[in-house]
Amino acid sequence: RSGINLYGDFTLCSQGEDIVSGLVHTLPITESQRRDYYSDCSLSLESEFPEIYNALLELATQLVDTYGFVHQEIEFTFESDNPDDLYVLQTRNQKLKKQKNLSRFVPAPDKMKLAGRGIGIGGGALSGILTFDMEDLKEAMNNHPGEKRILVRPDTVPDDIPLIFSCDGLITGRGGATSHAAVTAASLGKVCVVSCKGLTVNEADKRCSINGINFKSGDGISIDGSLGNVYKGVYEIQYE
Repeated sequence: RSGINLYGDFTLCSQGEDIVSGLVHTLPITESQRRDYYSDCSLSLESEFPEIYNALLELATQLVDTYGFVHQEIEFTFESDNPDDLYVLQTRNQKLKKQKNLSRFVPAPDKMKLAGRGIGIGGGALSGILTFDMEDLKEAMNNHPGEKRILVRPDTVPDDIPLIFSCDGLITGRGGATSHAAVTAASLGKVCVVSCKGLTVNEADKRCSINGINFKSGDGISIDGSLGNVYKGVYEIQYE
């Protein structure tokens, strides 16, 4: 068996720009993704559309094993569960950013106050001050220069790119791992948790709630870009 694996997201009855814009909740490609990161989701491309999944896996295998390409990002659409109705829009080399430092929280996860879970991007652990907009980011930089700044957004729209450049980490309620903003954040080495279920954001009051746990601007918050966990409070981090 080839060592090729698929990872990503898709959505039903909508357009590709809906995923790219970060305005929809996405579905996982594989069953392993669904089990690990989509606890409230009952389907994946692999389980619901196995012929489409296998056709994509075969294509990826050919690109890498037969033609010698590096890891590929594949954009596709399909009109039915028949593989003849699968259309590949484009493929491109995946840009893999090597982490300079591996980081993890010193306390065990069961010793931390878990607020919610989403899809972890970028890997690593991050603790810092919760921010909602550019005003918060600038204020935190001026008043707490040594603190990391974690941005919370309801979604990952492209308009948020300037905010993503300024923050150290990102939490969103909607949007998958392949939205423009999430991809940008990951390429910049930011620690991210996207599609955090149970997150509601009140931008006007600069408050948010994750599964009934309330946060406001300036509160301490921590995220795990590997596990996809969001924790209330600030915790010690170990770098390796």
